[in-house]
Amino acid sequence: MEILIGLLIIAIGAFCQSSCYVPINKIKDWSWESYWVVQGVFAWLILPFLGAMLAVPSGHSFFELFAGYGFNVAMTMLFGVLWGVGGLTFGLSMR
Repeated sequence: MEILIGLLIIAIGAFCQSSCYVPINKIKDWSWESYWVVQGVFAWLILPFLGAMLAVPSGHSFFELFAGYGFNVAMTMLFGVLWGVGGLTFGLSMR
């Protein structure tokens, strides 16, 4: 059962990753900076925060993670930024 849950999570992640290119035909007239800012605000700020809020059990705080696992959270954020830079350069190469 754990394998199926893992595969489901991977499938959801793959769908979410590929869906960021859906509006590419509608925004060809936009400058890449405008698309990058809109995509970045939703993909890197709003949706991950909402997903984390849904994952935190009731009675606990999202910010408890920083108290107990500060280094791990900081490294996760760093690699997230690096992932974003990679996504940005890939998006630029696609245009």
